[in-house]
Amino acid sequence: MDFNNIQNLVMNNTVPSRWNRGIKYFNRKLVDHITVNINDGIVTFDAIAESEFFNDVYTTSISIDTINNKILGCSCTCEDYLSRHNQSNIFICKHIAATSITGIRQLKKEASLKVVNNVLNKNNNSNVYNTPTTPNKKLLSYFNNDKKEKVNLEVNIDISDNGVFADFKIGTDKMYVLKSLKDFSFARINNDLLEYGKNFIYNPNIHYFEGVDEELVDIIEDFGRKNTMALNSFNAKFLDVGSSGLKRFLKTLGDKEFTLTYNKEIYLPKVVNEKLPINLDLEKCDENIELKCNNNLPMPLTHKGDVVLYDENIYLLSNEDARNYKTLYSILKDHNNIEFTKEEIDPLLTNLVPKVKSFSKNINIDNEIKDNIVNDFNTKFYFDLKNSNVICELKFEYDDENKTKYVVRNLEKEKIFKDKLLSLNFINNDSYYVFNGSDEELFNFLDIEIMNLKSLGDVYYSDKFKNRKIIKSTSIHASIRDSLDGYLNFSFNIDDINQSEYKDMFLAFKEKKRFYKLRNGSFLDLEDSETKDLFELVENLNVSSFDDSKVHFSKALYINDMFKSKNLNFIEGKQFVNRICDDFDNIENLDLSIPKNLKANLRDYQVAGLNYFKTLDHYKFGGILADEMGLGKTLQTISFLLYKKENVKNTKSLIVTPTSLIYNWKSEFENFAPDIKVLLIHGNKKEREKLLNTIDEYDVVITTYATLRNDLDFYETKVFDYFIIDEAQNIKNPISLSTNAVKSINSKVRFALTGTPIENNLLELWSIFDFVMPGYLYSRNKFQDLFIYDEYNANNLRKLIKPFILRRTKSQVMTELPDKIENKFFVELNKDQRKVYSAYVEEIKEKINNKDIKTDKITMFSYLTKLRQLCLDPSVLIEGYNKKSSKTEATLEILKDYIEDNHKILLFSQFTSVLKNIGKELSKNNIDYCYIDGQTNALERLNLVNKFNEDEDVKVFLISLKAGGSGLNLTSADVVIHFDPWWNPAVENQASDRVHRFGQKNVVHIIKLIAKGTIEENIIKLQENKDKLIKDFINDDLSNSGLLKSLSDKDIIDLFS
Repeated sequence: MDFNNIQNLVMNNTVPSRWNRGIKYFNRKLVDHITVNINDGIVTFDAIAESEFFNDVYTTSISIDTINNKILGCSCTCEDYLSRHNQSNIFICKHIAATSITGIRQLKKEASLKVVNNVLNKNNNSNVYNTPTTPNKKLLSYFNNDKKEKVNLEVNIDISDNGVFADFKIGTDKMYVLKSLKDFSFARINNDLLEYGKNFIYNPNIHYFEGVDEELVDIIEDFGRKNTMALNSFNAKFLDVGSSGLKRFLKTLGDKEFTLTYNKEIYLPKVVNEKLPINLDLEKCDENIELKCNNNLPMPLTHKGDVVLYDENIYLLSNEDARNYKTLYSILKDHNNIEFTKEEIDPLLTNLVPKVKSFSKNINIDNEIKDNIVNDFNTKFYFDLKNSNVICELKFEYDDENKTKYVVRNLEKEKIFKDKLLSLNFINNDSYYVFNGSDEELFNFLDIEIMNLKSLGDVYYSDKFKNRKIIKSTSIHASIRDSLDGYLNFSFNIDDINQSEYKDMFLAFKEKKRFYKLRNGSFLDLEDSETKDLFELVENLNVSSFDDSKVHFSKALYINDMFKSKNLNFIEGKQFVNRICDDFDNIENLDLSIPKNLKANLRDYQVAGLNYFKTLDHYKFGGILADEMGLGKTLQTISFLLYKKENVKNTKSLIVTPTSLIYNWKSEFENFAPDIKVLLIHGNKKEREKLLNTIDEYDVVITTYATLRNDLDFYETKVFDYFIIDEAQNIKNPISLSTNAVKSINSKVRFALTGTPIENNLLELWSIFDFVMPGYLYSRNKFQDLFIYDEYNANNLRKLIKPFILRRTKSQVMTELPDKIENKFFVELNKDQRKVYSAYVEEIKEKINNKDIKTDKITMFSYLTKLRQLCLDPSVLIEGYNKKSSKTEATLEILKDYIEDNHKILLFSQFTSVLKNIGKELSKNNIDYCYIDGQTNALERLNLVNKFNEDEDVKVFLISLKAGGSGLNLTSADVVIHFDPWWNPAVENQASDRVHRFGQKNVVHIIKLIAKGTIEENIIKLQENKDKLIKDFINDDLSNSGLLKSLSDKDIIDLFS
């Protein structure tokens, strides 16, 4: 091989300035490590070149085809190469140039030529490894275990004034000194051959280490790699273990044999995992104690003292033991006997002896000393206040009253008590501990943890500390007294708490806090069950003055319920509450007569309803009769008014109803109580004025919500004994004109009739209660604060309203009433109708993206309304649409089937335009029907109802949902079809109850027509949520306030999906 030719080839392909700098790099020996590979005439030099100032290293490579005299490729990680090389030409930087020169010089050396010739001549020496060139041969060769050979490793540790070093030998039979840890490291990293002797060339591909040797070789490799940039100021064969790293290095060696050179002496030690073989004696000497050392001391090998040599064995100590032994060694090596005075005995036995025992095998204590040692103590906690801070003085009293024994403090046990205080948020302040926690943590300490300390020791309180306490219900005094003016006097106070703090105290309770911190630093426990129950009672009674507040008799029933279910036995005066509640507790058992002139037979539940009115009237309380539709709320009311007429002279009553029911009420009075003089105020203004002037001649005045508003001036001077509103949900909006008009009427007792006291939210219930018992459920804001914003207080609302709402369902009281079977009938839209519907949905979705739902809900609902109409009959929305409606077609089929079986059917829809189209289809099919919507006057309504009930030829009644949802008795029908679902199920139920009510003899079928895959399916889901609200109310379960809110933005968006 012509080495000069190779050098000239590289030189001619290098810029002269870089070639000259390459020569300088070579002369300064900055190419620190080079490997040479020769294969089929191709020579490759790989090296690591250091930078000029030794602050960086670069990996270099160059491949030369010696047969064709051509540079195949080169690379370097320096910036010069990276910025200038490209695929089309070869660029040689100064580092590659230096690598080439170094490689060529190495090839020329005779020592290296032995290895090179072996490779070039394909020598069969077993230590020479011919690198396979094809992928398959590479894999098979690597995983061929027959070629693997174990290499042994010998370790020597040298400890001198220069430091702690390790050097190594490797080999298979004969062992060779590992002359350069750096070369060895890079041979392993790059899979290069490394020659150690004629008979051993290290080859990472075939040679392996085992067990501990492999771990040590990893350490060597890591050391050699990290020290690549270091100056050659150290011997390349030494691994700098360091004094601090010796213990760790010895732990790695484990049981492996090694040699130790210490102060030029050679040892073959073993690492022993035992305490040091030291013999120490403690002997009594008069009143003093003498410490004696009876043998040579182990020698610390490191500056820390954590590696100790004794009798050819090495001992490894923990850091603390090393520090302690090193100090002991430094003194005992010069003084075999050390004497301690009487005053020094306690710290000697407490501190020194236990720590020496930690690393020493034998400490012999004189029996005269041993028999007089005490190490048991009593713990005492002394609590006090210092500058308003809680402090604790911790004392350990050892059993040595006469001061004649040797006290060996039990430091481990003492630490347990100290750690306990630290865990309780105390910090050590020299002679005492200071509490440094939060108010929450202090409350927890005073309430629980301080009592737990009594199980650990004696606890003492200073007088000042006793004032820092937890106040519980035992400090609360409360009483109820009868004031004989329709009110109860309620008062309460708490020991040691000024009333000026009561407001903040209740605010803390309302915010669900565990405690209230008083201004004096004490705490009121707000989780104490009796305190909690009292505050709940006070909050819900809306007590304004804590020392003496008036509570209306109507709250007695709620207070009594609280007495029964809560821990309030400490409240005095329960007898006054019990007396008021006795009548209510026995409503159903009261022997109250039925009006003798009543022209009806009351059922048992209706008698109970009558007596309920009487009981409320006895205490001048208002109330709500909330029976399910069809149970005769009108009859029960008429029975009560007739009872009053027969027993009390000149009783005046006002009844307000929806316009659609005014004639219904008059008819019911005529049928059931003809003795009552009834005046109907309705019609035009002139007619009303005449009638109003005759009002004193009548027992009962009936008017409508709208008429009442118009005649409000007339009623200003009137006072009625009883004021009754029907379909009380008409005043569910507390700020509507009708609501304000109704609430302005003067009356002594007020009753409300409704089958749905809640349709959407609890504020509707408050509005009705604000009519029947103004102030009972507080102001609107207070009600919202107590029961709407605080979902956990719903149980108290249930207790408050329970006595003043009477509700029975048909399933409870009319077991003989036929079943009501409800079915959902899904209708698939035809192709034309589906196309129109889908197109409109997409158009709406685009519009929604540009709308602020919160401020534009009216627009949103207009979109929803149009979608609903498209589900029913597109022709009511799209002019000129002449295709069929799937729902109308399905309805006609259902109607024909039921008519053929001689059923009568009510059909409800929200849209009058849809009903009129259905009417046209019925006429085409020769089906007779009646029709009612909001434009039908009250008298005509009554006539149409009678016609439908009496005429066998009229089988269908078309009714707009809102116009026919109340006041109609249509028990001649036994099938109800809801042509389109309405948002609120209560409205639909009201409509269905026109049929399923007292007087019905047949099973009632309720059919809900739903357009499949449309907004109607989503309305049904919404209905199911709304339905839960009324059921929760009826079942006395109001805990889920999430259902008591109006439609959210998400609800609206979901309806379009």
